[in-house]
Amino acid sequence: MFIGYKVLEFIAIVTPYPVTYLIAIFLAKLWLAARINLNLVKNNISKVLDLDINDKKVHRLATMVLVNWLKNVADFLKARKISKEKLKERVRLKGIVHLKNALKKGKGAIVLTAHIGNFEWAGGRIAAEGINIWATSLTRKNKRVQKFFEDSRTSLGLKTLYINRMLNIFRILKKNEVLAIPSDWDATGKAKKLFKFFGKKAYLPTGAVSLALRSGAPLVPCFIWRVDKYTHQQIIGKPIELIRKGDRDVLIQKNMEKVLKVLEKYISSHIDEWELFHDIWEK
Repeated sequence: MFIGYKVLEFIAIVTPYPVTYLIAIFLAKLWLAARINLNLVKNNISKVLDLDINDKKVHRLATMVLVNWLKNVADFLKARKISKEKLKERVRLKGIVHLKNALKKGKGAIVLTAHIGNFEWAGGRIAAEGINIWATSLTRKNKRVQKFFEDSRTSLGLKTLYINRMLNIFRILKKNEVLAIPSDWDATGKAKKLFKFFGKKAYLPTGAVSLALRSGAPLVPCFIWRVDKYTHQQIIGKPIELIRKGDRDVLIQKNMEKVLKVLEKYISSHIDEWELFHDIWEK
């Protein structure tokens, strides 16, 4: 598997962008033909739009998700040759002042995000502003593959925190650094609490809210999406005003309601880039 990733990286690096994206589109068509995870993507879209999973619009959007995802994979594979200046050119960043102001409190910051768009580049774009930022990741059985992904992130200036080393979180925040946590899927598989999400019930992680409450760190929303073939828009919002006093379970519920409103806004606006290949919904 490691050799396969290295071959793909080599192809991405030696081919010019138009060719790399043509390859990505071709692979997306193969993926569609094989129907790999297709129903998962269609199911997520159908829940958001309240449409039947077999609706033509759902299929069309699922196709766009796969194409955009593989283009983003291609971008990630080119990470080692993307300079800081080129990354700034490719990703238009708005609202960085909100994150910088949040860090002035000296408690670090937790970035609330989702699997929308090129979220790896979003982390790299923040790093390009001179901010120390970490992204969570699953550990991989193959250590060479794990190092491949970690090195690719490092080339973007993005540090990796593995979910089996979460005790390091508070050290990161005490150093006034940033931790990005996608909150539309629980990578640990431990999400047991149901929340109302797009009018349906879904199992969603409470980690970002819980950590923000325990540490006192601001919870700052950040999302990215593609605006044209090669350019992305990234927006960082004002910190979510969390309710911090009261019973813990009540605080989690009320603050998750605030978080989910933000997630719903950006997922529904960029549903063709919601790259979630997991089932989060109540059966």
